[in-house]
Amino acid sequence: MPYPRAQHDAPRTKIFLLAFVMAGLAGHVNSAMLLAFGLPVSQMTGMASHMSEGMARIDLAIVLTAGLILLGFIGGATLSGIMIGRRQFPESPRYAWALGLEMLLLLIAAALALAGRDVASLTSAAIACGLQNALVASYRGLLIRTTHVTGIATDIGAYLARFLRRQGWSWHGWLLLVLLIGYVAGGIGGVLAQPLGTAGNLLLPAIAAGLVALLALTYQQRRARSTLSG
Repeated sequence: MPYPRAQHDAPRTKIFLLAFVMAGLAGHVNSAMLLAFGLPVSQMTGMASHMSEGMARIDLAIVLTAGLILLGFIGGATLSGIMIGRRQFPESPRYAWALGLEMLLLLIAAALALAGRDVASLTSAAIACGLQNALVASYRGLLIRTTHVTGIATDIGAYLARFLRRQGWSWHGWLLLVLLIGYVAGGIGGVLAQPLGTAGNLLLPAIAAGLVALLALTYQQRRARSTLSG
């Protein structure tokens, strides 16, 4: 896998907090776009099925829309790979810049929605989600997904099976539960913020991504100063 090496001594509280916030961000974006356009942008299983529907019905509009969203998500993940690669979080400020790019993409999606450019708005939001999913997947080498829950639900089931066999419950199981709760909570936020309109609704996760980027950049600067002074 093209991600950093796993670091099992990573601070768990910070990982749990990051996982909750980022999963909530994706859940909010997905709910906002589902309510506005009836299409998901943070999980591509449904989008692939939507494309299949368009192909079966020979509906070019459906195929084009689904294809752009799907390619946008893949493109966002590609951007994350180019920016991050195998760099570790504590060692590189590129995570902060990638989160800043995610904020910009969500702001663009909001502006496009306001301008009535529905497909372009969906595509921009999908790029942001793909970027985030690959970005957080590479956090300290821990392969976690924050923009959809299919794999999370599957893994929770596997951990439950281990627990029922009295093989214990590891902290990774708690992490999966945090991701699930965060995604659902973010989705609730997206529904409650619907009165703000699609553009206003997208501003909230955009601001959240920007704040996380600022915190990450501040952390990097403090770490660099500490290294120099040490």
